[in-house]
Amino acid sequence: MSEYTARQNQIIQESIQLIAQKGIQGLTIKNISRAIGISEPAIYRHFENKNDIILGIISVLKDTTGENFQSGSADRNTIELLKTMIHRHTERFIANPSLTAIVFAEEIFTNDSLLREPIRNLMSMNQNKLIAVIERGQSAGDIRTDLTAKQLSLVVIGSFRFLVSKWHLMDYNFDLKTEVDALLASLEKLLVE
Repeated sequence: MSEYTARQNQIIQESIQLIAQKGIQGLTIKNISRAIGISEPAIYRHFENKNDIILGIISVLKDTTGENFQSGSADRNTIELLKTMIHRHTERFIANPSLTAIVFAEEIFTNDSLLREPIRNLMSMNQNKLIAVIERGQSAGDIRTDLTAKQLSLVVIGSFRFLVSKWHLMDYNFDLKTEVDALLASLEKLLVE
């Protein structure tokens, strides 16, 4: 897990809030320093520049996402394991809705190769972990085998991503947990032969 000081974690969390409220253009050293109540030069004692802060956000996301993909018991039903993983992500978003502005905001990373590579790696890591779980389920007979694990992972990730993005764009005005439960019921029907 990435090691950050208390002040660095504060800067990272405030940066997430600023991006959620004002978009990536609102993430400035001036806005961060104002939100925290410290001087702009004080920010530079903790991070070299704005990109370093964004890399810190990605690192924190990577660490917490990895925790959500813990596979648990090897004898556990794969569908139940997938539901648990998605519920953990849902709980994380409900606890910190501002994360959705980072996780699903491609415009932050599109034009900056320094930032694009770590987010690509995070996306690939997450998909590969999900593929491994699905493949295990296919071998155990828990998940259909007429579609590849990669195809099924895209269905799971894409539908969850769409639902969370919709929740964010609608200013969190519906019960995400209820909608995720309904989505999981539908996904279960699609995943099981």
